[in-house]
Amino acid sequence: MSKLGSSARPAVLFVNSEEKANELNALCEEMGWKVIINIDPEKPEDISDSQRLMGKKLKTR
Repeated sequence: MSKLGSSARPAVLFVNSEEKANELNALCEEMGWKVIINIDPEKPEDISDSQRLMGKKLKTR
């Protein structure tokens, strides 16, 4: 199975605003992660994939 955040398995995030999407996109680009960000103010946010990636990054330091 491909790694989360790779081209074969990008992280999928759901946010409520374009501002939040831009912030998360900048973070993911900086870390070299591939990401798909969906913006929908009607649905609850789900950024668990990015949190999972951050946790892995912190553990490897």
